[in-house]
Amino acid sequence: MAAAVDSVLFDFDGPLCRLFAGHPAYKVADVLKERMRQYGPLTAVVESCDDPHALLVMVAGKPTEYAAGLSDELDATLAKEEVVAAGSAVITPGVDTLVKSLHERGTRLGVVTNNSEESARLFLLGAGLLDAFDGPIIGRPGDALLMKPHGYMLRSALDELGTSSERCLFVGDSWRDVHAARSAEIPFVGYARDRRKSDELASAGAATLISHMADMESLVW
Repeated sequence: MAAAVDSVLFDFDGPLCRLFAGHPAYKVADVLKERMRQYGPLTAVVESCDDPHALLVMVAGKPTEYAAGLSDELDATLAKEEVVAAGSAVITPGVDTLVKSLHERGTRLGVVTNNSEESARLFLLGAGLLDAFDGPIIGRPGDALLMKPHGYMLRSALDELGTSSERCLFVGDSWRDVHAARSAEIPFVGYARDRRKSDELASAGAATLISHMADMESLVW
């Protein structure tokens, strides 16, 4: 792993909490699809999609096929749903102790997430961890095509931190995170809470996996 790490960036939903634990993602996707139906019938692919972020990408990727302004409308709707979800999110076991320990050691901490910035800040505030995140908290950009797996947000975080990619770690739990880290040339740590996640991360090329957030401490020195 990287030597002399001075910064750690976390994905939000997964490494820090289960965002949709009390407000399921498939129900949020249903809200977005209902908005989309107001502009016309949905394709079978869209109807079967239960991933809110995938729906944003579908619309952003085909601007001529959807009504003007729909992408922005869906983004705003999703942001509101994510704020609701943050109120019932469940913290990832061990992450509170890890975050406080890293902060006390002087490691700068930040968040890079495809969720809204507001939902991340709201959760961290409620968990008593917001003050420990003295680095950037970067949420979903206005252009859904710049979300992870694009490296745009991670590179923006590095710019705000004023550090090099070699001195930073990114902790994520999806193939999107693996690809974004590779694009930004940041060493990646995969959080695999179960076998399914472990397989997903390994298939995407993640070389370093942990099953408990406490294991992160041994990687930061």
